[in-house]
Amino acid sequence: MQLGVALSGGGAKGAAHIGILKALEEANIKITCISGTSSGSIVAALYSCGYSPEEIYYIFKKYCRYITDYDKLIPFKVLGTLFTGRINLKSVAKGNNIECIVNNVCYKKGKIDIAQLNLPCAIPAVDIANGQIVYFCSRQVRMDRNETVFDDKPEYVYHERISNVVRASTAFPSIFEPKRIGKHLLVDGGVRVNSPVTVLKRLRENDEKILVIHFEKSGGNNLPKNIIDTAVKSFDIMGHEINEWQISQADYIVDIESSNISLLDVSKIDYMANLGYKVMWKYLNNGIIDIK
Repeated sequence: MQLGVALSGGGAKGAAHIGILKALEEANIKITCISGTSSGSIVAALYSCGYSPEEIYYIFKKYCRYITDYDKLIPFKVLGTLFTGRINLKSVAKGNNIECIVNNVCYKKGKIDIAQLNLPCAIPAVDIANGQIVYFCSRQVRMDRNETVFDDKPEYVYHERISNVVRASTAFPSIFEPKRIGKHLLVDGGVRVNSPVTVLKRLRENDEKILVIHFEKSGGNNLPKNIIDTAVKSFDIMGHEINEWQISQADYIVDIESSNISLLDVSKIDYMANLGYKVMWKYLNNGIIDIK
């Protein structure tokens, strides 16, 4: 069986995608195209470069502690705000470490530009100035004449450094600084397309079915513990309804319950990778996904 796979964003939850891909490979399901938002874009890019799920897991474990490069000048910027009344703090972290890590890892596979990826791959980001969705794709997308474009005339870009693309798609507002690419100042693709299904349907070559990995909305009455928790929970609430339409366009939906995992909790990488593996096999064994 052949599938296209859309990997949703979710910060540290994105490690579940590694287990998902591993289970699919063990079930002899061929992934013919892939898309990913935010942390999903990291997995999608590395898998499209030719890294196996096991190798991606190793990369996550090796570099996860270096992803968040906190701005050391934050205390001084906050102090300056008290005296001037001007808020000069753009984000908690710059995001340069993600860019550097992805660039080095992809370079080892001889991949620099997104057009060089082995698999058809799509990664979204959002222009913070006008809200436009920018899809970075490794090949030309197919637009059907009768198709309703829900994405408000997105822009498609076919040549850009993989590291720049991933950096842009992972630029979670208030956590990482936006990424400038050409005329666009870009933030996390999850602002509008956390589960990039429709672009994958345009990218696929043989109308293969699409599987989307979806992290269930944070539930319960857990109150945010800090400013980051507040931003993440607000982001989750705002994006949930917007993302429902994207999810509904997939042929198969795999829901992963992970409401207690915070955005930057890298200590949960093992847990999430194992969870993704177990959940995927549960769907396969129960016949929810027809692999014949």
